[in-house]
Amino acid sequence: MPPPGLPRIRHITIDCADPYALSRFWVAALGFVDDPDDPPQATDREVAINDPLARHPTLLFIAVPEPKSIKNRVHLDIQPVQTRDDTVATLLGHGATLVDDQRMPDGRGWVVLADPEGNELCVERSETERGNPIGGPMPDEDFPPGIFVADELELLTTMLEWYRAAVLRKVTDLSLRTARTSPVRTGTTLAGVLKHLALVEAAWFDGRFAGSPEPEPWASAPPDDPDWDFTSALHDSLEDLVELYRTSCERSRRAAAGHGLDDLAANARRPFNLRFAYLHLIEETARHLGHMDILREYLDGTTGE
Repeated sequence: MPPPGLPRIRHITIDCADPYALSRFWVAALGFVDDPDDPPQATDREVAINDPLARHPTLLFIAVPEPKSIKNRVHLDIQPVQTRDDTVATLLGHGATLVDDQRMPDGRGWVVLADPEGNELCVERSETERGNPIGGPMPDEDFPPGIFVADELELLTTMLEWYRAAVLRKVTDLSLRTARTSPVRTGTTLAGVLKHLALVEAAWFDGRFAGSPEPEPWASAPPDDPDWDFTSALHDSLEDLVELYRTSCERSRRAAAGHGLDDLAANARRPFNLRFAYLHLIEETARHLGHMDILREYLDGTTGE
């Protein structure tokens, strides 16, 4: 989440002769969409197209009288979801022209194209072609077996463990860049959700129920930043975040071990029993697991759960 007051790029503006026609090329190239409340007309002197997932700035096309005469000092680099070569072929079919082919025999490199008005753009390799496979389903995991007729304690513990394991599967094969990227306006990231879930585990079981002293990193967190778990996660490695979550879950297990569901918390402003702690953590983990599922689908197409 950006610090308060940090400016953002709202528009990338492209001067051109025919804003509407050029915007159609970029709609096809990027999958951007028109504003449904103000659809463009062929005679408009300004046309804006938007990322439907709100990840990227709006592209704004403005009519100017002078033609393009020199190479752009700023251009867009496109990393496709499909292969680089398939994307190049698609864009050529939409009216792009080939400017420079920098593809190498070992598969690296890029292709410089020009849009229908001569503005340069580069098509790079996809994440998959870079060796970072994305998309596809998460590994299947059957619903927890044996709990349909279990007693209350076994049902609650098994259900929570199933959700904990699903959280870890959500960050399996995840790149650090993807973990730190937010596709939504709130700035929520997979890294932030994972660290928040580690905090929730530490707070409810180890801290409030067992009454243990607050462990690091929470003990050193700034008291005036209620979103510190989300914001600080952008500076953590994915390995450290996974380990933090695993450690917090293990502390939760130790805190609950040997207690009955009616046992009361040792350090709570409002009394609650272990049953409530389990139910709350199931609700909290399941809710954020749904957020993680949507974030991964937005970011790299991976679905599951």
